Amino acid sequence: MSGLRSYSPKLDPSTPTILLSSEESHHLIAVHRAQAGDEVSVIDGRGSEWRARIKTADKRGAKLEGIQYIEYSPPETRIALAQSIPKAKGMESIIRKATELGVQDVYPILSARTELKVRGGRKLDKWKIVAIEAAKQSGNPFIPTIYPETPLKQFLESGTSEFGICLIASLQMDSRPLYSPLAGMEFTKNPSGLLLIGPEGDFSDSEYSEISDAGFLSITLGEHVLKCETAAIKAISLLQYEFSRMAR
Repeated sequence: MSGLRSYSPKLDPSTPTILLSSEESHHLIAVHRAQAGDEVSVIDGRGSEWRARIKTADKRGAKLEGIQYIEYSPPETRIALAQSIPKAKGMESIIRKATELGVQDVYPILSARTELKVRGGRKLDKWKIVAIEAAKQSGNPFIPTIYPETPLKQFLESGTSEFGICLIASLQMDSRPLYSPLAGMEFTKNPSGLLLIGPEGDFSDSEYSEISDAGFLSITLGEHVLKCETAAIKAISLLQYEFSRMAR
């Protein structure tokens, strides 16, 4: 394949003709300067891919013809990230890297020290676009579900029960290395974990109490205080490693 990638939300193995949206067409034809005859990988973000060839190189509506249809198996592990929304474009950076790492769910959280108060509509749309771009760039056929921003208390009441283990990256003194709370735990064949990362300035004492009552276990990410963007990526990578180690 040429390395060109596009996104189409609806792929059908019985329909090899693919019409890209105007946005995807512009990105493929105008930005990447793809031409008729070039091969392109088209994903739907749910594990389906058409390896296709450009038939009509129109930047307003490119038409592709499928060559090979591929259906990828879902990941054996599920990792979700609940991230207190950082300032500026920090959330976009986190979503981009989490997508590249294969996180399946991202929950933007509003906490007491959240530095950016956002409205769901346009910001959520932007976050979804960032996830699509990251999936195309990395070749990940599964785009994570990006949920609307949710107050921490509401999230703790409704968003944690489906995960095998819930962990919070914490600066508290009693936090343990990530492998410690996993030791001796019994997991199903397909383990799942939820990681909660706080804002710059960390969660408040009352929030820590609510988080603990919700069943989260405190983990440390090392001796240094990390920016939330760094903490999220390190926590994801560590949990992926531990899940893979347990599966051996």
